[in-house]
Amino acid sequence: MTTFPHRLDDLHEVDQRPGMQTRTLIGTDHGVESFFIDEIRLEEGAQVPPHTHPVEEAWVVTEGSLTIQVGDDIVNVDANCVVRIPPGVPHAVRNDGPEQVRAISGAPWNRRTLFSDGTTYISGVARTD
Repeated sequence: MTTFPHRLDDLHEVDQRPGMQTRTLIGTDHGVESFFIDEIRLEEGAQVPPHTHPVEEAWVVTEGSLTIQVGDDIVNVDANCVVRIPPGVPHAVRNDGPEQVRAISGAPWNRRTLFSDGTTYISGVARTD
């Protein structure tokens, strides 16, 4: 069991996602296997293509305004708002505005295997990290 403090990594570029940086706040690198929380920064035009997960996911926008497609709905999520994405529902994320967006996302999944085992891409290129 890992109980000692872990220093957070710096934000880093995301493979296959131009204009997007991330870091894990809570996850497998910290000894947490059942869920994760990531911090994300998206520059104008940065996006995540349509995909699904078998578990619910949530995004909290902390700065700016993020456009999230959830199923057939397109939702503009402003700072200090949260959006829940139900399990199995196709969704996509993008920054349509000129300002940088900062957000936090999380899901009940092992962070190390989320993109290999817990994500099905409907279109676009899968992440490899």
